[in-house]
Amino acid sequence: MNYLKTYFLTVVILFISHFSLAQYQLKKTNEFKINSLNSVEIVDYDPVNKRYLGYENESKGFVVMVLDEKGRILQKKNLMGQGPGQFNSAMNSLGYSDKKDIWVITPNQLLTFDKNLNFKSAVKYVNINAFFTYRIAESPIFFYKDKFKNELVFGTYPSNTARFTSVKDLGTQHLLELHDLSENHNYFLAPIKNRPISKDLDNSINSLYRPVFTQDKEKNKLYITASLDNEITIIDLLTGNSISKININHGDFGSFKKLPITDKTLPSYPPHTLASLNLKIIKLDGGLIILNYVREIPYGTFEKKITEDQFYHHFKDPDYHRIIIFDEEKQLSKDLQIPYGQVKIAMPNNSILIKLINPEEEEDFVRYGIYQVSK
Repeated sequence: MNYLKTYFLTVVILFISHFSLAQYQLKKTNEFKINSLNSVEIVDYDPVNKRYLGYENESKGFVVMVLDEKGRILQKKNLMGQGPGQFNSAMNSLGYSDKKDIWVITPNQLLTFDKNLNFKSAVKYVNINAFFTYRIAESPIFFYKDKFKNELVFGTYPSNTARFTSVKDLGTQHLLELHDLSENHNYFLAPIKNRPISKDLDNSINSLYRPVFTQDKEKNKLYITASLDNEITIIDLLTGNSISKININHGDFGSFKKLPITDKTLPSYPPHTLASLNLKIIKLDGGLIILNYVREIPYGTFEKKITEDQFYHHFKDPDYHRIIIFDEEKQLSKDLQIPYGQVKIAMPNNSILIKLINPEEEEDFVRYGIYQVSK
């Protein structure tokens, strides 16, 4: 009898859990177009002045732009060069500061511009672990150690970069590197050896194992995982201490089917990987956390698609993208499909910005949509 009661309760709990994981949806609330022949990647939003910040991903140089809510380009500037406010290295981070200035962080300096992209100042810093990105930038991780906001700390590279490609032992590395500007030194958070999945990681996948993170700037919290990981860790940036850990239950994550995870167990179509990977974390203002991941693609399907398009990769194909919704304690949803596009940034009112893609034709403009996450 006790066995039957236990079994019944288990079934009820699983049913309730399954039912609760199926209620979230994405509802479009707005859409806008950017008149640009080049791809425009939006990385940040200023809710006070209602301005987007982004960059051209396919042009020469480091072309940064400010846009209004209708997608009209208000300011546009190429920052490549050797003069004041210019650089030739890499644009690792691009985003709004807490004062709504615009920050650009390169591997060796922090440049500040006003909201119209007029250059204000540059601060050089020594980075012994300099990492150079290529055509990838995101809003920076940053916080202040003091209440007067004099002691700035910021991340040295963006989320989802191949940070460990040349590393010989993943177990000695950390997921996040920070630079303390006032003391001019780097330090690290989230050691890989403490990740539950670390025991199953072979060093042969070091180029695929990438840090994935975001920040709640109001509360100085870091939300961090990795491309091959089954846990989100929440860290207090002021203390560096872990606050909580959330298990990830992916609906279709083929990379975990065979352990340990090596370059032999992960499917590939050389030189391309076909594996499933976590790509992005977004923290919404309503307390929700969104994980965006890409599913594994079958070998035959990839072979057919790359024959039709030599530049195809399932990382860029919205058909293979899924999102999962969490709060700060647990997973709240199953896999959810997204509109045909790429998840970009958090927006006010529990919303996300999605770069929309037309699979039928190549458009001479860039489309974005705002989608509210609701039950």
